Amino acid sequence: MATPEFIGSFTANNPGIMTLQGTNQYVVGKDSGLVIDVALGDDGNMDGILEQAEAMGIKKIEKILLTHIHSDHCGGALALRKRCGAKLGIHRSRKGYLGGEDFQYDDNDRISFGGGELRVLHTPGHESGHCCFYESGDKVLFSGDNILGYGTAVIHPPDGNMTDYMKTLERLLGFDMSLILPGHGPLIGKPEAKVREYIKHRIEREQQVLAALRSGRNTTGDITEMIYVDVSAPLKRVAEFSVLAHLEKLMREGRVKREGNRYLLLSAN
Repeated sequence: MATPEFIGSFTANNPGIMTLQGTNQYVVGKDSGLVIDVALGDDGNMDGILEQAEAMGIKKIEKILLTHIHSDHCGGALALRKRCGAKLGIHRSRKGYLGGEDFQYDDNDRISFGGGELRVLHTPGHESGHCCFYESGDKVLFSGDNILGYGTAVIHPPDGNMTDYMKTLERLLGFDMSLILPGHGPLIGKPEAKVREYIKHRIEREQQVLAALRSGRNTTGDITEMIYVDVSAPLKRVAEFSVLAHLEKLMREGRVKREGNRYLLLSAN
């Protein structure tokens, strides 16, 4: 499915293990518009965003919205604010984080742009203040890092929370979506299938964690080694975060307990 004409994007030059080909920064609107996420504050990135806006016929960028506060999504926000005079918004739980925000938003707030509006969805899990933005006319979801174009989102405790993340994924199934525009990777033309794939993956991963515990593996490192075979050292460290997130979810559910650095199954499991 093609991206609607009122949406453009410019990918930041910050490729890496966590960012895939780079951060997708979205320009939204007609005549006047807004930008979702700004990864870098260098002139090249600023120029790319503003040239995209100009190509869309946007005369003024009025707002900058941030899906969350990880640096690959907010690192250039203040620079773009200074460059074009836009008002910078952030989730209310992160008020003051950047030191230069102009307004805050929360779940179900509506934010207008030239030609339409976005509904704010507070979607914690990847990060506690994470927000997605939903445009109901063309049924488009800007998913930030909760859903990626390929691969899966990293849930990194303590701020990352697997319980919240699973609730977020279930909530997103309740929206009529024709297109997901992720923070990294290509657009997603079958949104429901992708969200269900994510839920299935997390359930399967939890079962693998439980199986590892049953086999006598009881540290995050040992569990990760058992589950993630033939994975490079940098990716294995990232995988360990997700294992920890699953273990913390299981502890909240009363299915696992922690003793020092060891995790033990409770009898019911």
